[in-house]
Amino acid sequence: MNGLENEYGESINFYRFDANEPENQRLQNELQLRGHPSVALVQADGQVFNRYFGTQSAEELRPMLDILLDG
Repeated sequence: MNGLENEYGESINFYRFDANEPENQRLQNELQLRGHPSVALVQADGQVFNRYFGTQSAEELRPMLDILLDG
């Protein structure tokens, strides 16, 4: 994710799922992700903090990751 794994990897778990794989459909539905690419920021308690659709730059995601960590 635009190098953010290296920057936040010790504090945030990053997972990638292929939207075209049938076994990932349930997760996509649970996270309400539509289209590809999609990003869901999920808090430790499992609640979705924010969703993004389409390509996002590190500069766009970094402020939300910082808020998520501080929250």
